[in-house]
Amino acid sequence: MKPHDSLKADLVAAGKRYNGQYAGSRAERYVQHRGLGPLASRLKLGYVSAPAIGHDQYRGRLAIPYLRPAGGAAAVATIRFRCIADACVKAQDGAYLAPHREKHEGHGKYLGLPGHPPGLYNTSALLTSQPYIALNEGEFDAAAVEGAGVPAVGTPGVSSWRDHFDPAFVGFEVIFVLGDGDDAGRGFAAKMCERLPTAKAIDLGDGYDAARFIHEFGSEKFRERLGL
Repeated sequence: MKPHDSLKADLVAAGKRYNGQYAGSRAERYVQHRGLGPLASRLKLGYVSAPAIGHDQYRGRLAIPYLRPAGGAAAVATIRFRCIADACVKAQDGAYLAPHREKHEGHGKYLGLPGHPPGLYNTSALLTSQPYIALNEGEFDAAAVEGAGVPAVGTPGVSSWRDHFDPAFVGFEVIFVLGDGDDAGRGFAAKMCERLPTAKAIDLGDGYDAARFIHEFGSEKFRERLGL
């Protein structure tokens, strides 16, 4: 086996390992709180309770695999790990905070694998026959939008955008850009609209990202907001 093939096998094994630790975990409860519970199986989400070798720093985090359709259903290009520690995502009374009110102090909300550059999430959506696609600031938002019946990809943010992402969006009549409902999210939408000729910024309101909007108001209202 070539070294590159070995690394790919390790990623697939890690993805399966963490997916097997997901059921009944705090990751599952967090994802259900975000309204994405029904999508967890398709997304192959995971939880790091027993880390693979070299993954100790991800213990207790939600594992989000970046699946690649060209390699089959189990192909994993990389994995991102999201902090879901109670101290960061819950209020003192134990209730979950809204995502934009979470407090991740002294550490990153997300951690990636060393040496893995930023990538697009849910790239299978780019194969859609629809004339439109949604571009989201984050994996959960892309998943929620896809669940609402709109093909969607996610990016870790405008600072993570790479030139080679641009051609993936050529040919779409409309690219709905869905940033978070804050200054940073609106800045992301503005930058993407400058960069992609057919992009259209969709503002869902203060404090709302796509996942929260869909969870509170439903898929139909969301599609109406896009004009679909």
